[in-house]
Amino acid sequence: MGIDNLQIIFDNPTAVFIPGEIITGRVLIIVSNSVKIKKVKLKFRGEGNVLWREHNLMTRRNSKNGSRRHSLTHNKTKTERYTAKEEYFNHKIILVGGEGKLLLKEGDHVYPFSVSLPDNLPSTFEEEYGRVQYTAKVVINIPWDIKKGKEIAFEVISTLHLNDEPSLAEPKILEREKFYCCCCCKSGPMTMIVYVPYTGFVPGQSIPVTVELDNNSNVDVDSIIIILERVLKFKARFPSSKIKCKALKIVNVCIDGVEKHTSKTRVEQIQIPSSLIIPNLKHCGIITDTYSLHVEACINGGYINEVISVNIILGDMPLTIATDARQFDYSFQPSNQSYFSSEHPTNPLPPVDVNETISVPGYAHLVVPSNQFYSAPHNNLENGTILGQNSSLHIKFSAYPDPPPPYQFSDPEIATDIQVPSISTLSV
Repeated sequence: MGIDNLQIIFDNPTAVFIPGEIITGRVLIIVSNSVKIKKVKLKFRGEGNVLWREHNLMTRRNSKNGSRRHSLTHNKTKTERYTAKEEYFNHKIILVGGEGKLLLKEGDHVYPFSVSLPDNLPSTFEEEYGRVQYTAKVVINIPWDIKKGKEIAFEVISTLHLNDEPSLAEPKILEREKFYCCCCCKSGPMTMIVYVPYTGFVPGQSIPVTVELDNNSNVDVDSIIIILERVLKFKARFPSSKIKCKALKIVNVCIDGVEKHTSKTRVEQIQIPSSLIIPNLKHCGIITDTYSLHVEACINGGYINEVISVNIILGDMPLTIATDARQFDYSFQPSNQSYFSSEHPTNPLPPVDVNETISVPGYAHLVVPSNQFYSAPHNNLENGTILGQNSSLHIKFSAYPDPPPPYQFSDPEIATDIQVPSISTLSV
């Protein structure tokens, strides 16, 4: 054959595109000897595929001489393939030729192309049981000969804008109450409350989680585990509808528990790895990618642990929240206390001088009793700033009117500067 080389060259050398973008480039054909062809066709395609196999043990019983007493049992393994496929776009371009024959002479032949990607495309994605893939393939039809072709993959990144879903800027407060029976006596309840000021985050951010545990029971809570979990679901359609799940723990944090007949409130910053890649699979019908925050109160002695789960959305573009957004002014505390003010909660805490007044973003409002000292955990400060035992930090406290019941706030006219000399974990 006289065709020595066949290439697809994108004008964008990274071969990374976004939905709605126009892809431009050229097809290069290098011919050493003249060759007759019918046409040169370029095909762009985007599709999703799901595939996994399951091995099922089948038992078969054969009767000998028609008697069940002499039956023989045979075990056989059957492999079942579960698949699904869907197409996102398919675009064909005839670069040269058609019905008749065309002579490609010796030399280099360049054919430019331009194709527009649809607006609603899922991101490129590949996992063990499924993938979303985009390809460009050029084929040369040669009469009385095998077709000559070349296929390359390109990547589509569909940005996930968190601000497109206003509900993500709303706080989540979940509560669970459980009673435990010990030595035939029913104890008081163990109440756990989990508060997250908003539910949309991007890699590199921290999720501020407030956990309040009122343990009025007769059993000790040994520890509290906070897990950020990712669940991938692959949906097969043939030979029957079936879903295969793959769960991955992204972050796993363990904090101290709460003894019986005591209460404690903790704020933990759950750091999302900045290296985590978030695919936008909104327009994919056979693969889903979801995230959840699980808070589990672990109890020994054969008791069932109490778990609260909060659905989290991870994206590429962070939430933008107004400074006067009152949806963050929730608290678990009585009205005669003060609270941390929350301002721009999705932005990182800027470097500050230890003597200047600041507000602490991304934190639920916490109580500071008059006989104890508290402030923000030092691991949320940028540039490695750590507040020492003897350092002094002024934190501005504020309160707002008209809270939703049953949570209340102090007098809305109160706004004071309170000096907080040290850092510790909040306990009630």
